[in-house]
Amino acid sequence: MGVLQNEYFKGKGTGYLRKRSGTAGLLPIGNATEIAIAMSINTQQMRDYENAGGGLADQQDSIESMTATVTLANLNPENVARLTAGKATEVTGAAQSAESHTVGIQGSFVKFDFVPDMDDTVTVTDTGAATTYTEGTDYELKNGGLVVLEGAIADAADIEVSYTSLNSRTVETLLEVGEEYEFYFDGLNEARSGKPHLGTFHRCKLSPTQGLALITDDYGSAQFTITVLKDDTVSGSEKSKYAKIEMAA
Repeated sequence: MGVLQNEYFKGKGTGYLRKRSGTAGLLPIGNATEIAIAMSINTQQMRDYENAGGGLADQQDSIESMTATVTLANLNPENVARLTAGKATEVTGAAQSAESHTVGIQGSFVKFDFVPDMDDTVTVTDTGAATTYTEGTDYELKNGGLVVLEGAIADAADIEVSYTSLNSRTVETLLEVGEEYEFYFDGLNEARSGKPHLGTFHRCKLSPTQGLALITDDYGSAQFTITVLKDDTVSGSEKSKYAKIEMAA
């Protein structure tokens, strides 16, 4: 019998996700403040009915599910897409000429079709550009459009806006519900001089976040859950069809 060696853990590392239906391979999720594995246990108990006072005669535990909870600090478009079961795309900026809109009432917001470059010129006119409206008098520019002021733009008026749109990233939510992934953790144990601490989760599904804040006092983060499923492509009596953890000696 070997001498007991205490081993402590202080983990750091990067998680990777691979769409099992795709060819892009394992892609990093970036900075995560927590990645934690959990088991859901179903417990059945047999009470002792033979003796006064009761107690347990037997107990059986079975695992209902295995999950990994990930708290993301890296909220780039790809991760926001993962958090919202969406799809991220790149949009190339360009000159937008005579983009037409119908306003509501004075005081209402008019959202542009693309992300505007507010450091460049924005022109607002009526249809056909017979009248050019004045910023600060007829409208106020905002991050994604303009607010109609109590000026020359009438309620329900048709207007045209010309501007330069920025390069942007768009996430269309709820487009990829049910996608299957492989999840890999390329980690280390700071308590053991940074020795590798790795995890492979063969077949998984992502549950979208239950909270993605749009206004925060501190750095934002969001949490999602990875449910680990049985992978029948893994063979061998000593190999798990769910996940494996590798720790350097």
